[in-house]
Amino acid sequence: MANKNLYYMLNIIFGLFFIFPIMGFLLFAFKYNALEDEYLPFFFLGVLVFSLCGLLVLRRLFDKISRISHEVTEKAGTFTRHKINGNNNEIQNLVDSFSAIENQLGTLFQKLGKKTSEISILKELSELCYVTFDPEEIMHVTLERAMLITKSDIGSVLMLSQGDPRQFVVRATFGLGERLRLGDRIDFATSIAKYAVINKSPLIVADVEKDWRFGRMSREHYGTNAFICMPLKTSNEIIGVLTLSRKKDSETLLSSEDVEALTPLLSNAAFTFENLRLIKQNKKDTFILASIDRIFKIINSSFKDRELIRAVLREINEVIPFSFAMLLMKDEKKSDGVSVVDVYSNGPVPFAKGSSYTMGKESVLEQVFNQEISVVIQNTDELTDKDERALFEKTSNKAGLFAPVSIKGTVRGALVLVGEDQEIFFQAKSFIDWMVSGISLAIQRNTLSSSLNRRNHELDAIRQIGSALASSTFDLKQVLKYTMDMIKNVMRVDAGSLFFLEDNELRFAVSFNVDLEASKDIRLKLGQGIAGYVAARGESLIVNDIKSSGHFFPGVDEITGFVTTSALCVPMISQGKVIGVIEVLNKQNSQFTRNDEELLKSIASSVSIAIENARLYQETVTQAESERAIRRKAELFIQLLM
Repeated sequence: MANKNLYYMLNIIFGLFFIFPIMGFLLFAFKYNALEDEYLPFFFLGVLVFSLCGLLVLRRLFDKISRISHEVTEKAGTFTRHKINGNNNEIQNLVDSFSAIENQLGTLFQKLGKKTSEISILKELSELCYVTFDPEEIMHVTLERAMLITKSDIGSVLMLSQGDPRQFVVRATFGLGERLRLGDRIDFATSIAKYAVINKSPLIVADVEKDWRFGRMSREHYGTNAFICMPLKTSNEIIGVLTLSRKKDSETLLSSEDVEALTPLLSNAAFTFENLRLIKQNKKDTFILASIDRIFKIINSSFKDRELIRAVLREINEVIPFSFAMLLMKDEKKSDGVSVVDVYSNGPVPFAKGSSYTMGKESVLEQVFNQEISVVIQNTDELTDKDERALFEKTSNKAGLFAPVSIKGTVRGALVLVGEDQEIFFQAKSFIDWMVSGISLAIQRNTLSSSLNRRNHELDAIRQIGSALASSTFDLKQVLKYTMDMIKNVMRVDAGSLFFLEDNELRFAVSFNVDLEASKDIRLKLGQGIAGYVAARGESLIVNDIKSSGHFFPGVDEITGFVTTSALCVPMISQGKVIGVIEVLNKQNSQFTRNDEELLKSIASSVSIAIENARLYQETVTQAESERAIRRKAELFIQLLM
């Protein structure tokens, strides 16, 4: 009877409590003639009436119970979305319905508790936004709360690098130990997380090894083969992803319900992160503008040379916390050489001011010079040039920025910044480009100022030479000595010599920083050596690379012991004829230029005039002395005649 309905049971009850007792009563009544009693039929009729009334009442009660059972069963099936077995009796259906409702209410209470927890976490995160202004801390707290909601053991937050969108940067991590640390970079192209960014939707992976989209083996830091990647979306873009998984001994996998629970949390976190980042960026931009203003004031100030460069680098260091900075300039004597013009650092550096080295092929510095672009060092292990690797060895520095310094539209140098965090250099790349432009202007201004001062100094020297030669006593040795002293002070060379042309040979007359005793017997034929070539052609000659020159005569260096690396030689011309040459050797810290040639030609012209004046003066004196001697002889002869 367990599966029989109430009506079946009602019939059984009616039979047990009415039909069978009545039949038994009738049986005894016929057997013992009890019906002959005048009252017994009325009693029997009363029993039948009252039994029928009870049956009707019981029938209505059973109808009501059946109807209630049917209604409860239907509503329970709709509420719980669980079909109740209608073949059971009404009482059992009621029991099953209430059990299903109880289970459903338990599930709803669990979901309600979970939603309450999520709302509490959102409230806590919202309140945290008013407490901290650090976007990195927001990501850390978001990951912690997301793991709490989904009961995950392993999680990470990967943000797209602002400087290089081809990379993820780890901003928060739990449960991965040394396998994944803050600041680590992950290649965008090879990461599964890229699909959440590209599709702008959550990525649910049930088994990474069986998923046809990836076709890869499970990795240690995944935890289980199943995980989810949630994109962090702002109003305009995807800024990163949050990845969650559980340990291998976990039986429950992350599902779409977890994604649904995380969506409001991550939306709030992404917008909060973006707002805080924009606030932080706005403050930084304001600070950068103030720094730019101060830097251009420094450029327009009275600072010069190293004092100006160091003041600019000090301001840059206020914006970008680098470890040290170097200003490199091309070596004019070597096409692939660079020299360290200045260094700004609070500690030891691998290269000192004034040192130089050669750019290797395919080096970062060569790329900067050739392509005229700024380059951020992302992986120091990929550097091939040993000098560039030395910038990062034996230090905690893992990042660097090489920016080209242009002078008059041509890259002549580079600013090198070395630090610990390459993200800083990516973010400040445009600022660095601005600052390098400022440094370029400062260098050009210094160059122009130095050129102007040098030109004024040269003009003063020419005037002094001219005045000295004009007011000289026509002593040729004194004229030549004074001339070489002025050349030594004005032209910044290591040595110099003056040759006279006599009988188609050049001989040393006067020099500085050259052993004159060893060289006084040297004679150079016309066309021999640089001086002989200039004397033969009557034209100036600049040689900045002695080794590649076919005019250089090494015999003079062998005799004097001097080592010549560069030379400038100009002729001394008087009355259309070459009377000698002036040669200066080894320009200090630079190469000989046309300006040096013009200056030395001006000096040579003045010296030629002075020499000619001295010669004419000597001839005049000699002629006057001859005339006086003749006069004295004539007077003596007249006296003898008288």
